[in-house]
Amino acid sequence: MPTRPLPHDPYANAVMAALNAEGLLDAANSWTAYDSDDGEVMMMETVINLDPDRARAAGYDHGVTLLWNHTRGGWEYGPAQYDGHLQYVAELITGAPVAEPSDLVRAARILLDPNGNLAALPITGTTRPPAPTIPPLLQAVLDEGEVEEEMARDLSAYA
Repeated sequence: MPTRPLPHDPYANAVMAALNAEGLLDAANSWTAYDSDDGEVMMMETVINLDPDRARAAGYDHGVTLLWNHTRGGWEYGPAQYDGHLQYVAELITGAPVAEPSDLVRAARILLDPNGNLAALPITGTTRPPAPTIPPLLQAVLDEGEVEEEMARDLSAYA
């Protein structure tokens, strides 16, 4: 059975493609979801695990995870636990809620560098200009009141 595309899949796919092109992505353990948060709020979420070998070399014994959801102010990161799940969210690594994929590559390089300068985070970066119209999938989410118009417009740049 084919899976239904999620409203933020084009954006998440662009970020994952940029990370993958640089050899920074653990694709098998990265995913997107659009689910109810305790039955109250629909949450667009993306979880990206970075290359485990490079993460270990940088001091993350069980890996490092990037996390995005549409209610936060940008991408966050945290070390993974022994079972690969996110241990905790350490801090924002981007200042823009829908940061350019190249900004995530820059942030991932800093995180995966054993001598990385974490003080260089968050990457302030920019967002792409929104598309002239909001695509139907994002419009439906907007109409349902699950996302603000600015977020829908920012995500539309990747549709």
